[in-house]
Amino acid sequence: MIVYEFMTDGHIVRLPDLVSIGDIPKEGDPLVILLMPYNRVLVGYRQGGAYEKWLWGKPGEDNTSWRESFLYDDVPCRFDTGDTIITIGGDVSTKLRSELLRQLPPPGSHGNTMSILKGFLSSTSLFDEEDSWDDEDLLLSSLSGMGEFRLLYWGVRKALSLGDHSMVGRIKIWARRGIDVFREEPVLPKMWFSVGELPGNKGIAELEALLFKPDQLKRMNAEKSGSVVFRGDSGYLVRFEGQRPFGEIPVSVWMYFPFYMWEEMKDRRGLRPQEIVILSWGYLDALEATEDMERYMLPVSLEEPIKVDS
Repeated sequence: MIVYEFMTDGHIVRLPDLVSIGDIPKEGDPLVILLMPYNRVLVGYRQGGAYEKWLWGKPGEDNTSWRESFLYDDVPCRFDTGDTIITIGGDVSTKLRSELLRQLPPPGSHGNTMSILKGFLSSTSLFDEEDSWDDEDLLLSSLSGMGEFRLLYWGVRKALSLGDHSMVGRIKIWARRGIDVFREEPVLPKMWFSVGELPGNKGIAELEALLFKPDQLKRMNAEKSGSVVFRGDSGYLVRFEGQRPFGEIPVSVWMYFPFYMWEEMKDRRGLRPQEIVILSWGYLDALEATEDMERYMLPVSLEEPIKVDS
């Protein structure tokens, strides 16, 4: 059990693990505890094997008075005691979650993940030995040296744990149509979403920094085609209209590619714009999943953790 104390300057300091806390709800294994002002405590539990749960309240009080809280990376969290509000910063939320996750096994099924991957990569020699990767601990301890397979594994495992079959499909397209496209690339495609209109203010500001003007974005958005390609001053911008989960309101994906990256995929590899967007989206899915899943407890620490630049 890891115990921290919240300081008046907004930082947290670690206390001895054997510090006395008092009575807290028995919701599972308490793994991370934050002592807060006004005799309040935030407790992170292991629940359901690989899932986190956070409760906060006053030690010794009835369990029904404790409330559940949801922590998100880089997002401040507020606790209303009735008399005052305690706020922890986004950096503290991230730190607490990281400490909890590294004590949990990664979510998802190794067997199901490998079954999907064998279908993806049936034409390669990776699975010539049927039982070579049935040992989960052996594979997880070897992933750091397995190149794109490392990303494929974590991408599929996370997608299956979420029940996100669309994500599995995107990763499959990347695996089969462009597995080596981003190998050694120092620059990644950039992606934004919009529902019915243009990306939000942050997305528009980022697109303007890439030399795309608001009127150009509006003209692209007015196009009724499933995918619209615009050659700008710094690279290519594609608007791809995806599924419509909100009735008739379209959800669009906007993706930016440097000139050389787009031309490599379209001109030299012969990929269609829709394929380029989907496989690039699948790659970004897998990259983000790897950064997320490698925060969990693994048999051997990876030598080079994945870090996705925001």
